[in-house]
Formats: sequence, structure tokens, C-alpha cells
Amino acid sequence: MNKRLSTIIFIAALALVAIFYDYQDIAFKRPQSVHKWRQSDCASIALNYYQDGMSLLHSETHNLTSDGGTSGKSLTSEVPILYFSVASLYHIFGYHDYIYRIFNTLLFFLGLFFLFRLMSFMLKDTFWAVTLTLLVFTAPVLVYYGNNFLPNSAALSFSMAGWYYFTHYLFDSKMKWFYISLAFFFVAAMLKVTALFSLFAITGIYLLEISGFKPVKSEGKLFSKPVQQIGAIMSVFLLIGFWLAYVHSFNQRHGCSYFSTNIFPIWDLTGPEIKAVLQNVGKLWLPDYFHFTVLLLLAACFVFLLINFKKANKVLIFSVIIVFTECIAYILLQFWTFADHDYYTIDMYILPVLIIISTSDLLNRHFNKIFKSVFVKIVFALFLIFNIYYAHRQLNNRYEGWMNDYPQNKDLYSLTPYLRQIGITPQDTVISIPDMSHVSLYLMNQKGWTEYTDSKFSKSEPVRYNQDSAGISASIRKGAKYLVMNGISELYRKPYLKPFCTNLAGKYHNILIFNLKSPVKNFSLGERKISLLLSCNAEKVTADRKIFIGSPEGTEFRNGETQSKEVAHSGQFSAKLNADNPYGMTISLKNLQNGESFLISAWRKTTKSAKGGLVASGNSNAFYNGEYKVVETTAGGWEKIQMEVFISAELAGKELSVYVYNPEKDAVYFDDLEIIRYKSIFDISGSQ
Repeated sequence: MNKRLSTIIFIAALALVAIFYDYQDIAFKRPQSVHKWRQSDCASIALNYYQDGMSLLHSETHNLTSDGGTSGKSLTSEVPILYFSVASLYHIFGYHDYIYRIFNTLLFFLGLFFLFRLMSFMLKDTFWAVTLTLLVFTAPVLVYYGNNFLPNSAALSFSMAGWYYFTHYLFDSKMKWFYISLAFFFVAAMLKVTALFSLFAITGIYLLEISGFKPVKSEGKLFSKPVQQIGAIMSVFLLIGFWLAYVHSFNQRHGCSYFSTNIFPIWDLTGPEIKAVLQNVGKLWLPDYFHFTVLLLLAACFVFLLINFKKANKVLIFSVIIVFTECIAYILLQFWTFADHDYYTIDMYILPVLIIISTSDLLNRHFNKIFKSVFVKIVFALFLIFNIYYAHRQLNNRYEGWMNDYPQNKDLYSLTPYLRQIGITPQDTVISIPDMSHVSLYLMNQKGWTEYTDSKFSKSEPVRYNQDSAGISASIRKGAKYLVMNGISELYRKPYLKPFCTNLAGKYHNILIFNLKSPVKNFSLGERKISLLLSCNAEKVTADRKIFIGSPEGTEFRNGETQSKEVAHSGQFSAKLNADNPYGMTISLKNLQNGESFLISAWRKTTKSAKGGLVASGNSNAFYNGEYKVVETTAGGWEKIQMEVFISAELAGKELSVYVYNPEKDAVYFDDLEIIRYKSIFDISGSQ
């Protein structure tokens, strides 16, 4: 098949898969879902370049946590060329989030194209070149971040392009291919320093060759100009090192600790902390790395390469081994971060890419009958289609499932025009609550402060913003003019806000905007009124032991079979929960009203490492909240846990399930579940 037709087939296949993944719809979504905080950081830097000047070496975010809480000056470990490039596009086409997404998507697709070209060059087989490349595009984490705001997928893309040119150099030894590959690896490292995996691998191969290890290459030497070539490689390392030194100096100069350049190694963690990280990875992130069948296939390929070491291309297999070692070291050095950060794995995807390249090359050269088999190709095509469907499902879960809190915060996504309408300019600084990140500031395009806790990545006491009246007052002294509150419920949750919420400057759906400088008082808050009090002390069950009978008399709580006489907070019984019976006292609260609230509490007694907690969940993943925070203890080892739930317009008319929960093997006992139902707090036209 000619090269042009092969390319057309790949581009068509890639486009069809991308459309199946709904890339055309996702392109128009603003930062949301998993790690929307980091997404917003990236988008914020780009927007600030566009608005405040195109100075590459002086980036800013919307959060004012640098220079003593007065500026957003901060630099990331990556050279901000992606953000700078996007800002340049904003100057041409205007500011739109979709420009950022589309640009990053094209960069990601460019890398996949280079991988396809590499596979075509080595295998001379369009089917395998297309399908093996698309297999990489079935990793849910890559599918999700491939058209996102983070630079990781672009860095991986340039790494794959680097390997395309290095492979050309491997086979024909032309120095131009070496330098072009080095340029791509350099750009990859600028986008994300951990993309240096590839260049470290090439350096390792260089050291093997000059140390006399033979043969690295079957004929002649791989590095024909060793001094010149290692000098070029070292130049890349030095330039990246100079950048990191500059970042450290810049952030230190501005008192910024927002972006971490630290490591979080496994040896700094306790045994239970290590276990917690592994559990979180296994339950939450592992299914998104690849479907387990692909992980098994990659593991089998790795073993296959080792078994057939002598037959494999030495440069490729050494690259696999070195990158594998680097990945292990990277995981150990950044172990803690993997508990919550799935995108930290993206740079390591160069390992499965190299495994696929090396294995397919070995099969093509030494097991050609199997590799060319029509039956094998049909099976692999079906395998690929299955994994495409799997990736699509996982992607949908991120945008449509519980991971995406867009429905609860959708007003923030369209708030900016209203702010301008009521006279708030981009230069007016605001306090945004609730927000433990800085997402809301970016969405509003307002600089200011949130409830962010600056841990400073050290053992020192963290700096907390706007989490008490003193914090609010401090922000006002620094220039905060407005308090933007997403939901009046915050005033009930956080009474310290009340003295600052006296002048209502505007209301946009559920968002209240208070003028912090105006002496005019036009807003006051009334007290909530109780409409219903429910409780369950685990003392009474029905004859079939399926239902707890609570208060008021006759109120039914499910899972009565968990009743236990072993320990009790009050009376004689409690609910005993473990992995076999994880759900305890459960009730469905119906006919929810916008503005209603629930104060939910229960007493628990833990055993060993198991904790257990309270859960409130709405219909069809519309709402989910789990709480494990202890608010009171007794001498007998009982702990009171408590949560507060406010009903939004999205939950109105639906049901809320409230229950106690413990999925762990070790037992946790629950007793005295109490639910206080408050009447709706609306209408808020000026006062309560």
C-alpha cells in the first residue's frame, strides 16, 4: 500500500475514534471534572499572558497568593511555551477556551501521527501501523487529557516524534535525524520535565556503547561522533536545569509555593500511608491507565522481549529496560502524588509506546508468519474495538458521572458577563467561596482569593485563606472589593461570613455577590426552621430483621440485618458494618426542595484501620457526599461524625439516600443516626 493511502487511512481512523469519544463536544467545555484545578491553573496562565503582557519568563495566575498574598506571580516546572502559544492564538482569534483545547488536541494527534509513521517505517504494514497506534489511544487517561488543558499529553506527543526521528537515525545513521530527534526531545522536556525519560534512555545507551558493551548496534557504532553527540545531549539537560534553577529563584523571590518542584518519596510515608496510596490507585485510577487486558498484554510483551533478548533490536530493548527502570524510580520518588494525580502517569506512557515498538519489530523480523496472519489481525482488531468502547465509557464517566461537579457549579461558568453588567471589572479583586482551589477565579476571570490552603510543601504551618473572619478581613485589607458566594447555604455553614454579607450587590441564579466596601445594609439572614427530625438508635428491627424501626415511630431504615449486640453507644444495639455488610442504617428522603438542608450525624466505633462514614447520595450520580470528619468523642471510644447537605435546584423533586457505610474488612459499629431536616431558605429577595 502506498504511503499516501496509508496516511489517509490512519487520519480517517483517528478522526472516527476521536468523534466516537465525543471530542467535537468536549472541545467546547470549560475546565471541569477530574483535576479541574490543574486545568484551570494552565488556562489561567495562558489568559494572564493574553491580558497582562506577553512576557514568557513572568507568568501569573488569578490567585493572589504570592508576594504576601498580593500577586499571582508564579512559575511552573515546565517552560510555559504551551500557555504562551495559546495566548498568542487568543491575540489572533480572541479568548475562547475551545482554542486551548483544540490546539492541545492537535499537538496530541501530531504525536500519534509520528508514532504511526514510525510503525509504518519499521513494519511496512498499514494494518499494524494503524491499529497499534490506536491502541495507545485507548488509554482512558490519555483520551481524557489528550484534548484537555494540561501540557502532559503534548509532552508525550513530542517524545513520540523524537523517537520517530531517532529510529530513522538508528537505521541510516544520518546525523540530521539525531539532531532533529534531540530537538523534539528538548521541546518535550520543556513542556514537562519528566519527558526527559527518553533522553535519559538514549544517554544510557550511549554510556553502554562507550563502555565497550557490544553489540549495541548490529553494525558499526550508533554514536559515530560521540563527543559532539553527548555534548548536544548534555546541552539539553543543562538548559532544562537552568530553567528549573530560574523557576526556584523566581518563586522564592515572590514567596510563591503554589507550584511544587519537590519530590514526595515513598520512604517519607508510613506503612498505613503507603497502603492508602496503593488502595486509592487500585480503586480509583488503575482502570483508567488501560483496560486490564491491555496491561496484561504489555506485561506479556515485556516478558517476551526479555526471553528473546538476543533476537530483539538492542537499541530498542535497552531503551525499554532503561525507561522501565526510570519509571520505577519516578514512582518511588513521587509516590505520594499518585494517590490523587492520575496525570502524573502520562509521561510514563512512553514505556508502553516503546514496548509496542520493540515487540512489533521483533515479531515482524523473527515471527513473521504469526505477525502477518489474517486470523491474528482479526482478533487484534476486535481487541482494539473493545478497548475503544472501554475508553469511551471511562471518558463518559468523567464527564457525566460523580467525578464532574459541573451541575453544582454551572452558574460560575457563565457568570462573567453578569459581573461586568453590574459594574465589576477584571481589575476588581474578589473573594470566592466556596472554593478550596482557584477554579472559580479563572471561570469568572477575576483575580483574588479563595479558601485555598497553602501547604508550602513543607512541615511548617500552612497558610489558610478566608477560612475564618480574620482571613476575610485580611483579604479586604489586601484589596478585596467583592465576596462572590456560590449558594446562600455557605452563610449557614460558615457563620463567620455573616458580618461581611450585608450589602447584596447582585444575584445571578444561586450566586450572591456582596459589596465588601459599601456601608449600605440591604441584606440580612434569617434562622433555619426545622421541618422534621428523624433518628435511628438500632434498637428495634422488624421480625425478618431487614428493617430498623426509628423515630418518629414507624420510620423505616433499611439494612436491619446489620444489628449487633457486641457494642452500643446507647441502649443495647448498634449496626455492625464490614466488607460483607458495608451498608448500615439507610433511609430515602423524598420530595426534596430547593433551599432545604439536612444536618446528619451518627456515632461510630472503629476497629483497627477501618473508619467508615456517612454518605448522602442523589439520583443517578447527581450528588454524592461522603463524610468521615469527627466532631465529638467519648471516653468509650465512640466518635460523632457529622455532615451538612444543602439541596440545590438540580436535586429538587428528587430523592436523597442517607446511610452509614464501611467497605473495609475490619468492622465499624454505628449507632444513633440523626437527621435534622430544615425548611427551604428561599426566597432571598433582600432578606430572610
